[in-house]
Amino acid sequence: MEKCFEKYKTFVMIGKPGSGKGVQTKLLSEKSGFKTFSTGDKFRELQKADTPLGHKIAEIMNRGSLMPYWFASFLFQEAVLYLPSEEGIIYEGAARKEQEAELFHDVMTWLGRPYKAIYLDVHDDEVKTRLIKRASIENRMDDNEETIKHRLKVYQEEVVPAVKVFQKHGTILDINGDQSIEKVHEEIIKALSLAE
Repeated sequence: MEKCFEKYKTFVMIGKPGSGKGVQTKLLSEKSGFKTFSTGDKFRELQKADTPLGHKIAEIMNRGSLMPYWFASFLFQEAVLYLPSEEGIIYEGAARKEQEAELFHDVMTWLGRPYKAIYLDVHDDEVKTRLIKRASIENRMDDNEETIKHRLKVYQEEVVPAVKVFQKHGTILDINGDQSIEKVHEEIIKALSLAE
């Protein structure tokens, strides 16, 4: 397993809202020792500021929409450009639009950082169940039924093309995200150990 973390110093966790990206990023970080970067957490942090940027981010997030690809791309680049080559990083929720995924691939290729995109494939019904449960626990404004429906529509329109970018480049690992947290983690570790 250590060989995998020697070869790949960069991972990006992608999937539908509620697919378990955050949990699996945390588990993979604990296993690898790599730092993590959550685009969503960064946006939630920025939206708290009483500034025009904070208000704009809050407006977009409350609608359940995605940020412009150039803004999300700026944040993921900022997290890696000054990172020593021997240090690993796991992105959660980055590269969620086609242009952003292409740019992610270009940046990592230019930096000489081989990467794997870990795609957590979860059915819509399971996503809805998880998000409604999460809303009651975390009091997330973006986890109500209307917003969930919109976010799944946005996912189909915008994130699926990004997934296809990673498929085209041969850098994606498909994981069955409908399983328990432990089973999903096991499948990720197995897939990484077999990755070329």
